[in-house]
Amino acid sequence: MSPTSRHALAILLTLFSVACDNGKATDEDLNVAPTDPPRNESDPTTGGNIDSGDPVQNADVDAVQAACTTGEDGTPVRLEAVRLQSTVTWALDFDDDAEAAGFVDCTYTRTFSGLQRLDIPHVCPTCDFIVEGDAVMTEGFSDCYEPIFGGTETRIETWAMEGLDVHRRSGSQTVMPEDPLTTLASPSGDGSAVPLAWDSEYTVNDDAGEPAGVMGLSATGVVSWAVDPTTELEEPFGPRSAPYRCGWECNDPGDLGGAYPLAPGEVLPNFRLDDQCGEAVDIYDFYGSYIVLDSAQSDCGPCLAMAEEAAAFRDTMTADGIPVRLIPLLGNGLSDVTGTPSDAVVDAWLDRFRPHDPVLADKGWGYAALSRYLPEHAGTDIAWPAWIVIGPDMTVIDGAVGFGSWDTIEGIIRTDWVARGETGPL
Repeated sequence: MSPTSRHALAILLTLFSVACDNGKATDEDLNVAPTDPPRNESDPTTGGNIDSGDPVQNADVDAVQAACTTGEDGTPVRLEAVRLQSTVTWALDFDDDAEAAGFVDCTYTRTFSGLQRLDIPHVCPTCDFIVEGDAVMTEGFSDCYEPIFGGTETRIETWAMEGLDVHRRSGSQTVMPEDPLTTLASPSGDGSAVPLAWDSEYTVNDDAGEPAGVMGLSATGVVSWAVDPTTELEEPFGPRSAPYRCGWECNDPGDLGGAYPLAPGEVLPNFRLDDQCGEAVDIYDFYGSYIVLDSAQSDCGPCLAMAEEAAAFRDTMTADGIPVRLIPLLGNGLSDVTGTPSDAVVDAWLDRFRPHDPVLADKGWGYAALSRYLPEHAGTDIAWPAWIVIGPDMTVIDGAVGFGSWDTIEGIIRTDWVARGETGPL
């Protein structure tokens, strides 16, 4: 296809809003360094449960949030990783109207090689395994794919298997669609290649943005996967060998058993993300406190406003004997909402806000969990900040998007606190 026949392709996708409500800030507001400075992971003064102010103290709250002094029994389990490979060719077939507008039938081919990730079950909670890796265009990039779709020859993709159902999406740590891409006739599992295929249809637009015809897409190829005995992964929910360097409590009762999807009154599933001391933190260890999980981005104005006012809100609740943990799940910015932030972004957040509570480097948990919860239970698509209130017994209470003040969250917590008889589970 010649450069003059390049057209925009209007593909109907179900996407959630990535607009930050009420304005947008920039990384410069957080004074993010151009490169990651090393963080002293053994020194809790780099963040942790020590801040520059004097937070309000309350004996009851202090007892609930007292730092643990020992690690956990047991030895971390190591598992052999799954590797998955695929080769797929896409054939694009344009109807007469689209061809009259300059579109030409063509094909392109991608190969994919991915390694299992155990640390992101939230992107496909019902899947047997999830792999992430590079998809490389080996044929048809310049004369087929790029003139129509743009993009690059190499991109990150995530694949997941649920029985014989195949899930696939471009990007890292991206939530899988609920409906599978295709269903295989037989499994692999031993490295043998099995065929896969799917079809789809899209409207294409002309240079003026008007519908110009229909493109049929037929994908055919093979996929294989097997356990690689030479590559081991540590099970991410294994026992912790020592107390948290940041001084967090270790209140996990050990019998909660939450599951996805999130729903009011249901127990939150456990997850682990790295805190400001560089350690993986169990969300269940904050059992006994109300938890405000705040999916935040460093270039989102309302996210910054929410963080600015967090200390005052925490002091108000603590003064009344209500234990709260205000935990931002910090992403990699509005242009990469499922990405994990760099050390520089996390450190800039710590320097600006000096939080008393954990700041967790997200791995797409906020997007995956809340993009499913909010449309169903709050009547809104995800935007930032997106937040959810968890009770001291780890049950989901309520959630929403946006920030004007902490008043709404305070009302949710106080109402629940009174309903519990003004006492927590500890």
